[in-house]
Amino acid sequence: MKLKRIGVTTLAIALLVGGGATNATYAMELREQTLENTDYQVITPMWDNISGISPSISAEGTTLYPEVYIKAKSSSGSISGTMYLERYDLGRWISVTSWSFKGTSYVFLSKSYTGMSGVKYRTRVVVSVDGEKAEATSGSCEI
Repeated sequence: MKLKRIGVTTLAIALLVGGGATNATYAMELREQTLENTDYQVITPMWDNISGISPSISAEGTTLYPEVYIKAKSSSGSISGTMYLERYDLGRWISVTSWSFKGTSYVFLSKSYTGMSGVKYRTRVVVSVDGEKAEATSGSCEI
């Protein structure tokens, strides 16, 4: 099932950050994108230092948009990790490229990558928040 995606990222950030957000402002260009494979549920474990991890992926033509949002429970929480773009090949997920990130309190990382038609992709993130390690993956997106 394909859904039009306009401003979903902005809504997700607003919901995760909530009323206790620091004085940060996001300026994002709205673009119409297709979000695929929404037939999955997010199960959030109970972490000591992590408030939430939200990886996602969308596509417009052959351009992929992997994104991740991580929020620490503490406003001084130290966040570091890597976001991976992976493709499905011969029955397994293979890393295509990756981006490292660091921040305090919360991190939002959004990248673009030109993929190949007929290939399934996903976003995976490995993160550490004040020493607590976690990993999460998005649903898949075939272009």
